[in-house]
Amino acid sequence: MISLTIIRPYFIRSVSKAHYCSVTQVLPNILSFPVRTTRNMATVKDSVPHIIRTAEDPREKGVWTARLSKIEQVNSKIRLLRLSLPKDGSPLRHLPGQYVDLYIPNIDVVGGFTITSPPQSAGHNQNDPHIELAIQSSPGNPPAAYLWRPVPEILDSTVTFRIGGNFAYPPLTLGREQCENIERAVFIAGGVGINPIMSMISAMNELGTKSKLGGMVKTVRVLYSARRERNEQGKGEEILFEKRLKDIAEKWGDDKDVDYRYTLFETGGRQAQEEKAADNMTTRFRRMNHDDLLEAVGPENTRGHTVVYVCGLPTMTDEFVELLRKTPGLNEKRVLCEKWW
Repeated sequence: MISLTIIRPYFIRSVSKAHYCSVTQVLPNILSFPVRTTRNMATVKDSVPHIIRTAEDPREKGVWTARLSKIEQVNSKIRLLRLSLPKDGSPLRHLPGQYVDLYIPNIDVVGGFTITSPPQSAGHNQNDPHIELAIQSSPGNPPAAYLWRPVPEILDSTVTFRIGGNFAYPPLTLGREQCENIERAVFIAGGVGINPIMSMISAMNELGTKSKLGGMVKTVRVLYSARRERNEQGKGEEILFEKRLKDIAEKWGDDKDVDYRYTLFETGGRQAQEEKAADNMTTRFRRMNHDDLLEAVGPENTRGHTVVYVCGLPTMTDEFVELLRKTPGLNEKRVLCEKWW
């Protein structure tokens, strides 16, 4: 039996829920969770373990057991895992952007990993209700190291988890009416900071334009900075969620009601390359800069209906959030951030 109170101050999870911007009263969300109040959380050092770092984060009621049913190797550093849920069990409800506290048998360290799939994937109406996790290789991190064992050793194994976190879409810092009136959503991700944002964008894509609460809005900007790793032969590897993000952008490219644009900032190239642009998708072979952010948030007179999500390394997140908070027309409740180490 797995104890839910085991804590060992050792684990640093790859996607931290350490910093949430301007949290006020939480509204009833699209999944009808109860209203609750959370407090502003201070930035903490990366040496603090997940379970302590996120101690003040809200947790949803219930503990779930899942089977590790699928493992996909994205590149030499990242795996995608599918945790399948029993169809006859309690329904799992989570918000786009939340994470799991993961309990692995015989490992006394609690893992913290962001759910990358949309809430719809866990529904009982699915043939295989599940959640998806993206796990970065980290040999010194016991939960991640277990999930990076040879596939035959862990496939079909059982894990237990609970849901937590308040970095979610639609934003918990706004009231229901404000969320329904969002006209522009801007998502800014660096590295595996794309994980919670992938869940958010996927949920919006699933709901489409029919739902004012959590669905696709009039204007969407996705800015993703990622390094393209190279294998031993020098060939570029796949970037996490590269194809998935392109597919969603392509789907909404010709929609008359949605202005959807996706920009990938690819770093790690051996030589400078010219920008690539096709319809509503652009690849820039450089780092993301302040001008990119200001362009994404749109004209000042429209920012009262804009929300911005930032997730990445602490240095990137701090820099971008400071800029956005000083941007005229953007209320700090509309700038939400999360850091990962």
